[in-house]
Amino acid sequence: MVLTEEEGLELLAYLVTAARTQLDEAAEYGPMRLITAAQRLGTFMAPRSSQATQALIEDSIQRMPETATRSADPDRYVGALDTVCRALAEHLVEVFDGGDRER
Repeated sequence: MVLTEEEGLELLAYLVTAARTQLDEAAEYGPMRLITAAQRLGTFMAPRSSQATQALIEDSIQRMPETATRSADPDRYVGALDTVCRALAEHLVEVFDGGDRER
């Protein structure tokens, strides 16, 4: 199991309340909220994941600044998101294309 019920409920509550909050916030906060949710999910997953997934979480997802917004430095922000997406895609190919799923 990747999440306990309590962890799942915490993430669910964050996502639902972030969706509500987003109605009153600047649009650029949407990606920031999604990164925060991904980081929380990563924190919950890491102890129960393979070493390769733990490395992805620690080296890519957790390094994305929670408070980063596109308006501060658009090119850097997009580049950072692209880097995380690339790392995740490479990991998914490795895991689901016959890679090592050692725990």
